[in-house]
Amino acid sequence: MKNIFLVIVVAVSLLFVSCDNNKEARNFYFKAKEAYDLSDYLRVKELTDSIKIVNNTAFDEIRAGMQLARKAELAINEQTMVYADSMLKTLQKELDKAIVDFDLIKNEEYQTSGTIVYKHDPNKDSQTKSCLRVYVTEESKLEILSVHSGSTAVEHESFKLAIANGEFIMSEVVPYDGASNYRYKINGMNVETITHREPKTLGIAQFVISAKGAPITVSYDGKRPYSYTLAKSTRKAIIESYKLSEIIKQIKKYQRDEAIASQTIAILQKQIEDHKGDSI
Repeated sequence: MKNIFLVIVVAVSLLFVSCDNNKEARNFYFKAKEAYDLSDYLRVKELTDSIKIVNNTAFDEIRAGMQLARKAELAINEQTMVYADSMLKTLQKELDKAIVDFDLIKNEEYQTSGTIVYKHDPNKDSQTKSCLRVYVTEESKLEILSVHSGSTAVEHESFKLAIANGEFIMSEVVPYDGASNYRYKINGMNVETITHREPKTLGIAQFVISAKGAPITVSYDGKRPYSYTLAKSTRKAIIESYKLSEIIKQIKKYQRDEAIASQTIAILQKQIEDHKGDSI
């Protein structure tokens, strides 16, 4: 008799605990519903995640919470679509304005990707003088070529930009490989060309921008010292190419965001329809 009484007491106690936990789970759901009505979608996700934590047997509340979380995720992705579309329209206007100062250089016969070159840069095709050449790839990457042309070879593998106050930036070191770093002779002149790529080129462009009007010295690091002052036309080409690169990158980012959001919306809409009965 004593044992039976004990079992009843335990059962009743468990029932009260279960009811309390279920009440807490339901409270979390209704708080999540309030957050949803206030468009606080991140808060919705936090609260619906808590339902299962406080009571992993509150199946009705858990299912309803999951459905509410889907609706919140749907709203977030719809907002992403709207924002991405707005940004793409703005960026497209910026691109249309900037691109008129550039030429696309591409040989369709053997090139799958071309280069976008600042048309006002007098050194854009130079092989007869030492200079920095710059272009943007169709994939939006900023690339800078350090070119040396002279009667004596320098055999450089990197370069440094410096201003009078002591600030400077180094390019990456590109060992001679006959591809990214190659050397040849033309009309008796030694020509060296190194292709420098991101991410270091972004820092170089930012250095040029931050230098404002201060003269910039370009120094080649090779077997023989060689330096010159960066031409104003080259500074302009680097700055404008960097800006164009950033615009294209941003466009690609928002296009990617838009595509992911669109796919996610389609999945969520189907899930919400499949679980439309999951509510309290």
